[in-house]
Amino acid sequence: MLKKIIIADHHGFCMGVKRAINIAEETARQETGRVTILNEIVHNEAVVDKFNRQGVGQAFSVDDVNEGTLIISAHGIAPGIIESARAKRLKVIDATCPLVSRIYTIINKIVSNGYHVIHYGDPNHDETHGIVGHAPDHITVVSSREELLSLPDWQDRKLGLTVQTTAHLEHFADVEKLAKEKWPHIEIFNTICNATTKRQNAIMDLAPQVEIVLVVGSKSSANSRRLVRISEAICGRGILIGSAADIDADWFAERGKVEAVGISAGASTPDFLVDEVIERLVEISGGRARVIRPGKKSRITKTARSTQ
Repeated sequence: MLKKIIIADHHGFCMGVKRAINIAEETARQETGRVTILNEIVHNEAVVDKFNRQGVGQAFSVDDVNEGTLIISAHGIAPGIIESARAKRLKVIDATCPLVSRIYTIINKIVSNGYHVIHYGDPNHDETHGIVGHAPDHITVVSSREELLSLPDWQDRKLGLTVQTTAHLEHFADVEKLAKEKWPHIEIFNTICNATTKRQNAIMDLAPQVEIVLVVGSKSSANSRRLVRISEAICGRGILIGSAADIDADWFAERGKVEAVGISAGASTPDFLVDEVIERLVEISGGRARVIRPGKKSRITKTARSTQ
C-alpha cells in the first residue's frame, strides 16, 4: 500500500522557462496585431495549449508568418532566422533563455579566435539548432561517446567543447574525460545550466528512497526524459507522465508492495500539474499517504491541498 509521496527538492519551472512564459504573456497582452510563437515557447504541452487557447499563434517556420509579432522560444534560434523575420518586417521578441544565449557568446568568441567547437547535445533539439546556426561551419555536434571518438585526430587544431544546457551530468563528465584523452589541448566549457544540475542531483537523492519515480513532463522535454533515465538507473522504475490522467493505480500494486513513490518534474512543467499528480496519488492511497515536501516535515493528509 502506498504510504509515502516524496517530492524532489528541486523540480518544475526553471528561471529561463518562467522568463519566456512571462515575456510571451506580456507580449500577447500588449500587442494589438497578430502574435506568433516560433516552435514551442517551452517544451510542455499544457503551456503550449494555454497559449493556443488564448489566441497566440504557433509556427515552425518563419515562412509561415507574414505579419505581426514573432516570439523566439526559450530554446533560442539561429541568427539567420531572426534576420529573415526582420526582412519580412516582423517585430521580433526574443525570449531565449539567458543561459542559452551565454553559449552563443562563448561560441562566437572562441570561433573568432580560431577554434572549432565540438558541441555535445541532441542534434534534433531546438537549442542545438540555434547553437549550430551561430557558426555552422565551425561546429560539430556529437550525441554519444562513440560519435566523439570517431572524430578526426585534430591535434593541430584549436578545439573547444560545449554542451547542451539540459545534458545528463554524468554522461557529459564521461564525454569530457574522453575528449581530454583524445585531444589534451581541448578547452572545456561546461554550459549545463544550474537548474539542470539541481534537478538531476535532487533525483539522485530522491530515487534511493522510493520504489517508483514519476516525472511530470512532456515527451518533447529533454530534461524530463533524462530525469526518468536517472530514476530508472537508481530505483529501477522511472515513468514519464504528462499529467495525473496518465497515472495507472495498478502501478502501485505491481512488484509486491509499493510503499513510497517519488515525484519530480521537468523544467518546463507548471506547478498545477504537479499538484494534480499529488492529489491523484493521495486518492489512490485512500487518503493515508504522507506527502513529504522539500524542506518540510511529512504528515498524514487526506487531500494533497491540506499539506500546503
